[in-house]
Amino acid sequence: MRWLMITQKLDPADDRLGFVMRWVEMLAARLDHLDVICQAHASPDLPANVTLYSMGKDTGAGRLAQARALTQHLRRLTPQVDGVFCHMIPRYVIFAAPWTRLHRKPLLHWYTHRQITPELRLARVLATHILTAAPNSYPLSTRKLAVMGHGVDTDLFPLAGAENRPPEVVLVARLSRIKRQDWLLRAASRLAARGDVRPFHVIIVGGPVDEEPDYPAELAALANRLEPRPAVTFTGPLSHAGVGEVIQGCAVAVNLSPPGLFDKSALEPMLAGKPTLVTNPDFAPLLGDAADTLIVPDKTGDDVLADRLAVLLRQTPDERAAIGRTLRERVLAAHSLDGLMDRLVALMQKAASHA
Repeated sequence: MRWLMITQKLDPADDRLGFVMRWVEMLAARLDHLDVICQAHASPDLPANVTLYSMGKDTGAGRLAQARALTQHLRRLTPQVDGVFCHMIPRYVIFAAPWTRLHRKPLLHWYTHRQITPELRLARVLATHILTAAPNSYPLSTRKLAVMGHGVDTDLFPLAGAENRPPEVVLVARLSRIKRQDWLLRAASRLAARGDVRPFHVIIVGGPVDEEPDYPAELAALANRLEPRPAVTFTGPLSHAGVGEVIQGCAVAVNLSPPGLFDKSALEPMLAGKPTLVTNPDFAPLLGDAADTLIVPDKTGDDVLADRLAVLLRQTPDERAAIGRTLRERVLAAHSLDGLMDRLVALMQKAASHA
């Protein structure tokens, strides 16, 4: 099979999109040939059966020039491939649809976000198949939807060894109000004030987003004025491999994204065998008997989060590791990168055969 993938960026060092490189490598290993169109790239090393095309953002092309380049690539490549796979951006589906319809090729759209836009509504109509990670990670109703699971890289998140000292509580997410790093800071301060757990360190990993340029400074100011001040480190953005290194040494991971955001950054520490507090109840099937401990009800107070942290931090490393091993087994079964790629290629084969 030969497929065309359209994505934003190929750069293994990118803190948000570095994982896409592994998607390309794993897909290529299962296909005869993979063509990739991206907006920008860092001249990555690619498998021999991957051909890369750029829209030119990396060389300064504006939106109109990128649109022209994408159209030219689609016009030439669509007749040669078995189908087109668009990663996340609804606009890619809109550009690809005239060519896939002309040549009667399947058009797949992967989307995991709760944001609804006019472009997403149009892409829902135009795509032949819509793929997402979890039942509630696609925000529109459609019979085209296939729930595929996330793709967490087992190489980057192996079962962790010994914890660092003092115990570390890690939150990995872009610095955005919807990710609620402020909630963790306030809960950590409350817990430190109680004095009934041994000292711990909070590590917040992530870079700013363009839409909220003031939020990182707000977080730093909050940390400084809390009494007692939580022991916290802001690492800034890290590569995907760097995130894996931080998670390896932590005691507890935290993901405070609200319901509707089924974050892969919550699955990664689970895969590494780390107890992970979440606020999205969609994670409950993965948590099993630990769900009552690990799910923090959404929109509850700082003391509730502090209580859940205290339960885990009072445990021994062996007790936390036992919870983590169970989480790893469940995530491996439902959300490993190998499993996702197998399911994706099986769907590609079926879609191409029925086109």
